[in-house]
Amino acid sequence: MPQITDITIEGEGGQWSSPFSRKGLAQIQIDYSSNDKKYVRYYNSQGNEVNSDCPASELGSIVYDNPRTWYSIGFLGEMIYINSIYNASRYAAFSIRLDYEYGDTKYINVTVTEGGKLSVVFWETSGSLKLEEDFSQSVHATSMTNNSSITQKLELNPFLDSKCSDMVMPADNWASGATVDIPMLTYDGSEWTWEEYKDIELGKRRDFTPSRYWDNKIVVEVPPYKKAKVSYKLNYTRATQDGVIIFSNSVAEQTYDVPAAWTSVYATSYEYSVEYE
Repeated sequence: MPQITDITIEGEGGQWSSPFSRKGLAQIQIDYSSNDKKYVRYYNSQGNEVNSDCPASELGSIVYDNPRTWYSIGFLGEMIYINSIYNASRYAAFSIRLDYEYGDTKYINVTVTEGGKLSVVFWETSGSLKLEEDFSQSVHATSMTNNSSITQKLELNPFLDSKCSDMVMPADNWASGATVDIPMLTYDGSEWTWEEYKDIELGKRRDFTPSRYWDNKIVVEVPPYKKAKVSYKLNYTRATQDGVIIFSNSVAEQTYDVPAAWTSVYATSYEYSVEYE
């Protein structure tokens, strides 16, 4: 069974150190996803960048660095040092893997608390708004039976059944998952516009039913002793806008330009028919 050590460090300036054995140590690596590979660099004891398969006896440090998270792992003698410069995420975690020649494997699982904030300081669009009308449809139906001797009215709000969505997709994967305040593409019942929202998670789709144009009503008269069935179809339009988001890291005190795409899907029109029985 591998030996596992779990630790937690502060995101801004957190440190941890511990002795470890270099005897029989073949390789040291950190576990990360394929998307994170470009942010990881290995250095030998002279400070020169080397490949990830560098022998443990020559490895001096491992650095993970992007505008959202920056930490380093140093190896000096038989001591290991972990330093978090900043972590502008609510949560970050990684594992250090030590493989020994005699078959043992040791893991140090590191949890990094939030330390620093990523915020949007500016955004702008590029190019024109792209609209795909009749992007999709949804079909609904409701009915009413009039058992009285006078005509009744059936009223319904078709947009109450709409299932809309929006998303901001940054081009750089380090920005995905960041929660920021940013404008979103919205449809107000007559035109597309921008509306400021708080706590938008970049790269994640939001699903919702809007309330802004619920005053659209279908009104059907139902004669005495008749049943009316109203079938209606909602037509959805997809709007896409390219642009650039400029982020600021409160600890690094730097800004970063990231291309992004805003996509929103809203029900923008409806059609209906009535059948009587």
